[in-house]
Amino acid sequence: MAARLILSVMLVAVLSGCLHTAYRKEGPAMETEAPLERQVVYGIDRNFHLSAPDCTALRTRTPVPARLRHMVEQSVERHLATRFERVIGAARLRRAEARLGIDMNVPSDRRVFARQTRCRALVEIALHEISEDYLVLWSQRGISMTLTMTRLTDDKLLWNARHRASRGDGGLPFTLLSLPFSAARAARFKSDPEMFASMADDAVRRMMRTLPDTRGLGIADMPRR
Repeated sequence: MAARLILSVMLVAVLSGCLHTAYRKEGPAMETEAPLERQVVYGIDRNFHLSAPDCTALRTRTPVPARLRHMVEQSVERHLATRFERVIGAARLRRAEARLGIDMNVPSDRRVFARQTRCRALVEIALHEISEDYLVLWSQRGISMTLTMTRLTDDKLLWNARHRASRGDGGLPFTLLSLPFSAARAARFKSDPEMFASMADDAVRRMMRTLPDTRGLGIADMPRR
């Protein structure tokens, strides 16, 4: 049992250290993920380039704890500001919904919002997975999310990206003396309150590399590995 645990820890640690990020366009050929890579899967509709929005609003689509929602929204808003002239953050959008008496889940209300704010796009956050694995000598956390951008005037999908980010810490116990140090590193990683915020920012940063820069009507280069 102990040997299997140590072997599992060694395997996870080696794989985590060798990962690189691959950017793949959506399609039937990219459903499998190579063992030593993390994937960002994305798509951009031709309508984005034909009429790129200069403003986007932001909201979280899936129900998640308020603290986690807030940290993810802050990260996405910060990165969107490097792509668009104007960004209406999630908190401002919620206040606008209350002030205008609208519901952004209703298509006609989205049109009202677009007219009132002169903001034609909406980025929505969907959080799919928040995981935490603790093996005494190794601890690992993961977060999986999707970002989608739609045009508010007709709900046309302009851009989307999905990604899973993960991190782990612990150690390989080559001697009995190293066991407590490995366990301590894993426990410290498990109890770090800032870890999910940092991982979420990693995931958002990678996905944002696939989104063109519309500021000044310039189009950014596509992502490089």
